[in-house]
Amino acid sequence: MPDFIEERPFDNYRVAITDPSHFFGRSELISTMLKSPFQVRILLGGRRLGKTSALRAVEWNLLNPSINYPRRAFPILINLQLEQPKDLDNLRYLLIARLREAIERWREVPLTEIRQMYRQFLSQVKGAEVTLSFLKQLDIKFNINNPDSERRLNNDSFRLAFLKTTDELRKLNFQGVCFVFDGAEFIVRQSWATDAWSYLRGLKDTDTAIKPCLGLLLSGYRDLKEYQQRVGSPLLNIAEIEWLTPLSDEDAKKLIGDRAEQEKISLNEENITSVIEWSGCHPYLTQQSLNIIFDSNHQESRTDLIDKLLQHHYKDFSAWWNAEHLSGCFGETERTVYSALIQKRKGTYRSLAQSTSFNRSQVAEALEVIAGTGVIRQLQDEEDCYTLGSRLFEEWVVQQNFVKS
Repeated sequence: MPDFIEERPFDNYRVAITDPSHFFGRSELISTMLKSPFQVRILLGGRRLGKTSALRAVEWNLLNPSINYPRRAFPILINLQLEQPKDLDNLRYLLIARLREAIERWREVPLTEIRQMYRQFLSQVKGAEVTLSFLKQLDIKFNINNPDSERRLNNDSFRLAFLKTTDELRKLNFQGVCFVFDGAEFIVRQSWATDAWSYLRGLKDTDTAIKPCLGLLLSGYRDLKEYQQRVGSPLLNIAEIEWLTPLSDEDAKKLIGDRAEQEKISLNEENITSVIEWSGCHPYLTQQSLNIIFDSNHQESRTDLIDKLLQHHYKDFSAWWNAEHLSGCFGETERTVYSALIQKRKGTYRSLAQSTSFNRSQVAEALEVIAGTGVIRQLQDEEDCYTLGSRLFEEWVVQQNFVKS
C-alpha cells in the first residue's frame, strides 16, 4: 500500500475543487473574467469536465484582493440544482439573499493569502435573517406565505435591493456584482424559463442603472446551448459563448506532479505519458486514473489498471454515450460522428461528413458537442480539425461493440 494515508480531499477528487492550490488550468477563462466581469457569458461543457471547479476558480480570483483591476465584480455563485427556484420572483429573492449573505461573510474575512482567505470565506455561514433584516431596512414588502420556500421579490423590490447593495460594495472596492449560475439547465427545464431569460436580458439591455454593474456567467451543456426562447429577446444573443475543454498537456503534467508530490509516490515519464494518453487530459479522468495507480502502488499490470478504470467509469461513459437517449448528452448524430472519428483518428467536418450520412453543418455541430464532453480535442493549429482525446473512452466504446475498431 502507498505511504499516503490521509483522506484525499474533494471526496476523492470527485467533486468541485475549492482550494486554489489544487486547481490547474483554465487561465484563459479566468483572465477573461477578470478583465471584463460585467458581461454576459455562457460556459458550456459536459459532465465531469470541471465546470463547477472552473466557476469556483473564477469566484476566488474575483475575490482575490491582490489582483487589481479597474472594475472588480463581487462574485455570487448560485447552484441552481441545489437552490431550485420556483419562479422568477423566487429567483430574484435568491439572488438578493445570496448576495447579502456573501457580503456579510466577506466583511469577516481577514485579507490574508488567497488560499486561507477563500477557505475562511466559504466556512462562514450566514442565515436568512441577514436578508430579511436588510429588506426590512429598505421597507420592502415581499411574499412570505411559507418562509422556507415562498420568498419572492418583484422587479421594483429587486432593483431597490440590488442598487442599494452595489452602493455598499463600492465602499468595499467592488464596482458591481457578477452572478455565477452553476447548472443553468435547471431553469431551461422550467415553464418560466423564457420569463427568466427575458428578464435577465432586460437588465443588461435596458436598465441603465443596473446594466453597468451586473455581470452574468451561466454554466451548462446541451440543454442550455440548444434552448430556444418562445418569446422575447434571447439572452444567448448577447452572451459570449465559452466552451470548456480538457486541460493542456502542460497543465495536466502540473496536476499529475502535484498529486504525486502530495502522496509521496514517484512517477516516471512513461507513467505520466500513459496517464495523459488514457485520460486525454480530461481533469476528472486524470484524477481518477491517479487514484487507481497510486492505490495499486505499481503492483498491477497496465492491462489490469485499464480494466479497473473502464469498470470504474462505466456509468460516466454510459451517460456520455447516452444509449438510453437521455436529455443533454450524445444523440445519434454525435455517436455516429465519434464512431467515424475512431476509424479516421483525425478529421475535419468536411472529411467526416463524407464518412457519414450527415451534412457539414450537422457534423460541425456534433463535433462541438463531443468536444464539449472532453473526449475529443480540437487541434490548435487546425481550427476545423479534431482528434481523439481520451483513449479510455475510446476503448470503452469499442468494447461495448458500439463501433468496430
